[in-house]
Amino acid sequence: MENEKHEFHIALEKDVFDKLETIKEYHGIKNITEIIRFLITKEHREIKKSE
Repeated sequence: MENEKHEFHIALEKDVFDKLETIKEYHGIKNITEIIRFLITKEHREIKKSE
């Protein structure tokens, strides 16, 4: 299903969380969920280019 959703919860070390915040601010992304989507999409595009 296209709109099927899965939820996950993770704990991050403070330094990793701070890095996420920096990336979020740099790209003007509103929240952590959106930054995760952005990073996954970006990485996925890179993988597809290399195939």
